[in-house]
Amino acid sequence: MSASVRILIVDDHRHVRSTIRRLLRRVEGVEIVEAASAAEGLAALEGVDLMLVDVRLSDDPRDRGGLDLLREVQRSGRRIPAVMVSASSATADLREAMQLGARDYILKDELCEELVVPIVESFRERLALDGEVQKLRARVDGEWGISALLGSSPAMERVRKTVARVAAADAPVLILGETGSGKEMVARAIHQAGPRRDEPFVAINCTAIPGTLLESLLFGHEKGAFTGADRRRRGRIAAAEAGTLLLDEIGDLPLEVQGKLLRVLEDRKFLPVGAEEELPLRGRVIAATNADLQKRVQQGTFRSDLFYRLDVVTIHVPSLAERGPTDFLELLTSFADELPRRLRFTERAVAWLQRRPWPGNVRELKNVIRRLSIMAEGDEIDVPVLEELVGASNVSPPQAIDALVDAILAAPDAGASKYREVERALLRRALDQTGGNHSAAARLLGMDRKAMARRWERLDLGLDERDDDDLH
Repeated sequence: MSASVRILIVDDHRHVRSTIRRLLRRVEGVEIVEAASAAEGLAALEGVDLMLVDVRLSDDPRDRGGLDLLREVQRSGRRIPAVMVSASSATADLREAMQLGARDYILKDELCEELVVPIVESFRERLALDGEVQKLRARVDGEWGISALLGSSPAMERVRKTVARVAAADAPVLILGETGSGKEMVARAIHQAGPRRDEPFVAINCTAIPGTLLESLLFGHEKGAFTGADRRRRGRIAAAEAGTLLLDEIGDLPLEVQGKLLRVLEDRKFLPVGAEEELPLRGRVIAATNADLQKRVQQGTFRSDLFYRLDVVTIHVPSLAERGPTDFLELLTSFADELPRRLRFTERAVAWLQRRPWPGNVRELKNVIRRLSIMAEGDEIDVPVLEELVGASNVSPPQAIDALVDAILAAPDAGASKYREVERALLRRALDQTGGNHSAAARLLGMDRKAMARRWERLDLGLDERDDDDLH
């Protein structure tokens, strides 16, 4: 479908405006707005995509009203392309018009459909292309930008704020977090939110590549640099150009490569293997790891000077357990919505998933949702389906309690004592599940019935007692 174009014609002669309007009649989706002066043109700019402007807007040969209009549009910060429609081919006027944002010009004595229509049609194509670029950019932002860092927990809010602050800077960033917690997502968000967003984003996993090949892959090599180097190879640093290079799992970088990387970061130059001339480092370097680098520095497996060179800004990406139940539900919903098949999770299923340990963090959760969308027979996901397709939760009581404690501590402060609220909820839920029988509730909680009664009274819940036995 063609893009609609709103065109402003600014000319002091009505017959010229009428001629242009008539020439554009056969072009679909064009809306014409007319103005006879620069002041009228400025007042009619709202929603305008293209301007057709006369250089002179009066019979005075010294008049340059059209150029004044372009100057005011430029000064206002608007970016509205213009085509000059002039009775004069004076080079100075046209050159100044181009400097003020004009894209083309038409002489009035050459006004014809064959000339005007192609100019408008080509602009319509550019406008449609710009729209597609904006849609693609919005999609990329949704997938990789700051908005893709889901979660309303305080920990994730801190991550988003830090990403926004460091995106425009060129300082190295060190991203720490467990495997699968989303470190690459954070690196991509930094790239996407900064001025390098239109440049390449290149990631290299320092663990997956043997040390003997890593240097060549990182820096590149010349033909004949070593046995088997039958051609020149461009390294990842060069491939990143002026974009972002992510060194993932940098804690596993071999010591000999660490020294060379340190020099690259300090001198902003690198030397391909077998080359004689150094090349400039144009991009930004971001490092990520799940290792304790300070401990590795103490152990002598990671250079302290490289650590301090990378540790300018550090972002800790929280594990799934650290993020709490609200983030878990947001992630679960988002991953399910991405899939063509609409899955419905029961409350019992959500609770089962929340109790389950997630050593693979966000990545593991996403893969589990994908597996369910492929393997589940029905669209409703309940505990039996999870036990069949995901496996037993394998959560020991201490693990389950630890997970619950982490979730409670990560929950927003409601103004009341979390300890009292948890105790209150435990007593109430135990009584609900046992039909109000205090003896059965005490057994469920693993405590003495009279001790439970004393806690009940201390909390002053004010509920009716429905036990057959005396409390005291």
